[in-house]
Amino acid sequence: MKLIKIASGLIVMGFIGFFYLYIPTTLKISTYKISKVHELSAIRLLNDKKLLLKCLSIYHNPTSNQLTLNGIDFKLNPGLSNVIGVDINSKNIKTQSFISVSPVNNKTTVINWFLEFKTSWNPIQRLKDYNEAVEIKKATSQILNTINDFVEKPLNVYGYDIKEVTLSDTVLVTTKFISKSHPSNQQIFTAVDALNNYLKKFDRNVLNNPMITILENPTKDFTIMVGISIDGTIPETDKFSIKRMPVNGKMFVTEVTGGSLAIQNGYSALKNYLLDAKRPSPAVPFELLMNNRRQIIDSTKWQTRLYYPVM
Repeated sequence: MKLIKIASGLIVMGFIGFFYLYIPTTLKISTYKISKVHELSAIRLLNDKKLLLKCLSIYHNPTSNQLTLNGIDFKLNPGLSNVIGVDINSKNIKTQSFISVSPVNNKTTVINWFLEFKTSWNPIQRLKDYNEAVEIKKATSQILNTINDFVEKPLNVYGYDIKEVTLSDTVLVTTKFISKSHPSNQQIFTAVDALNNYLKKFDRNVLNNPMITILENPTKDFTIMVGISIDGTIPETDKFSIKRMPVNGKMFVTEVTGGSLAIQNGYSALKNYLLDAKRPSPAVPFELLMNNRRQIIDSTKWQTRLYYPVM
């Protein structure tokens, strides 16, 4: 009988010892997501609390003004560069966690969510802490999936659907003029008419709508270049020049609807995307007029495709 009691005691002690080894005093939880975005795009999201709350709106609890998922509350703290703190409050666990961003390469980023907390010495409570930690890990993983789905779409972060395209062999016949102010619709289409009249002399097909580039000069006036894509070269003159787009050249592209302000906002979004991607630009951006502005008087209905050359 004595041996049985000793053996039973050893078994219980061994079980308790294994239990404490299996569930350590400090529980560490780490969840990560590999996201197909530039590091600075993810950082831009983390540092913009309004945008981040929009991203996580499905978890927003208007009563507590926090995020709630499966009975677990998350409070977002102000972002600091590539890290944001998140206070976690579940049934028994109250702790601070951190979401961080780190690059894998120029187009891939790891978004990691890390936290740790002390468990109870009481074996029953320690088991409860462990089970609660499992639920926290599931919740953080679900929230990270939501963040990833949001940040991988440039439209969500920059306000415009931005894509990268590769150019084919493109020939443009172009003309330039100077304007003391931002060019009017009439000025642009006067140049378009001049190009079309010149093209009538040659057996060439027009391949696309007119393109324009508007550059503000140090003298506060504007240089405007208007171009039309054609299927081959033609002779140049003092007024009309031939330009070639670089074959296999890269472009960031987006489309906007509206007049000058909408186009300006689209260019700002492209420039932010360019900076976040850490891609230099070898040339000036330009616009493709997707509908006929001469026929559409209402500028809010103008459709323009913006191109930003990148390397």
